[in-house]
Amino acid sequence: MGNNLLKPLISETYTSMLNASSLRNRFMLRAKFRHMQILVVLADLGSMRRAAQHLNMTQPAISQMVAELERLVEVDLFLRHARGVRLTAPGRELLPAAEKIISTIGDAAERVTNASQNGGDIVHVAASASALGALLHGRMAEFAAQHPNTLLQISALEGTSTGSSSQEASPDLICLREPAVLPEGWSFVDCAPDQLSVVCHKSHPLAETGSASLKELGECAWLMHRVGSIARNHLEYLAEANGWTEIKSCRINLHIPELTREILSTGQYLALLPGSVLRPWISTGEFIELATPAAEPIAPLGVLWQPDRAGPSTRKVLDFLRRDADLLTAQV
Repeated sequence: MGNNLLKPLISETYTSMLNASSLRNRFMLRAKFRHMQILVVLADLGSMRRAAQHLNMTQPAISQMVAELERLVEVDLFLRHARGVRLTAPGRELLPAAEKIISTIGDAAERVTNASQNGGDIVHVAASASALGALLHGRMAEFAAQHPNTLLQISALEGTSTGSSSQEASPDLICLREPAVLPEGWSFVDCAPDQLSVVCHKSHPLAETGSASLKELGECAWLMHRVGSIARNHLEYLAEANGWTEIKSCRINLHIPELTREILSTGQYLALLPGSVLRPWISTGEFIELATPAAEPIAPLGVLWQPDRAGPSTRKVLDFLRRDADLLTAQV
């Protein structure tokens, strides 16, 4: 009975052994973008009916395309169950490549249409939370007005590995804190100094004076960061150097700026954060940067780029980002 509950979506038996080189050649000769699109959508929706509706196709057409793809790879990619379909192990291995193909095609379409219709180019920018605050916040409208034919695509920089991020997402520019090691072929342009600063909500008791001594900081409750982070290390150093008996803390370690902001809004906690992250928050008047001896300079923010591959539009964006960026950070 159990064998009937979970079975291949397309009932075929594959017996030949297919090596990776042969499969690659088959993909190059016979695979279609539509195959990849159906794989992605069906994996996401888990239903032939819903996938057909989403793609404006019939269910038999979806089944036929899945059958073609499974014959091509000679392995079942989906299993049918009572509530729909799910990926097999080989299907899960193929999915990331299919997602990247569909994303790349969309990107290429946007580049081509922008170049043909507007005579401009697309520049991909990946930015860390700190770099977003120091280099991009409050400046994009100005860039759009100055360079109407250049389309910026800005995304959050994921992970901490600069090299892997640049290879996976293929951004033209990466805005981040100066890395200890540069990826091969990339150069770093220093744009803005930065420092760790103490911040609180305007309803916090220390907000009224706008300043705090190290003793007062030791009596307050803090939002904590991940172990090994710059902010966590410095806060623990302050506690040890100034004889704090403990660091009173919220029992939630946050790595997401939006959630950090939400908990700070209760007015119960302080946070030690890069001034670049704080800049958009402080500009609203909702949060206060306290004048304290706890402030500490940290590595500057800037832009990674590939001089040998950068076109005129990429260089234009780079020049804009580094222009007066240090002045913007100083205004935090």
